[in-house]
Amino acid sequence: MATPKQRSHSGEGHLVSNIITFALMMVLFLGSLVAFGLEPEIGAIPAFGIGLALFTLSFFIPKQIIGRSDSHKDLAS
Repeated sequence: MATPKQRSHSGEGHLVSNIITFALMMVLFLGSLVAFGLEPEIGAIPAFGIGLALFTLSFFIPKQIIGRSDSHKDLAS
């Protein structure tokens, strides 16, 4: 009986979804940089608020929402 190949990391075998996720998060991050640069046109407070919101989302979504696939408790202990 053949044993299935063990993955060496959690994202292995999901190339397309990894690239799409990376591209979307990079767009959010670059959008935050652009928003910070809009300060002369729209004012300091709105530019900072939009930039901070986009910057937070670009790190919060991959870290907290998508998360790790191996974050469950060990049942063996």
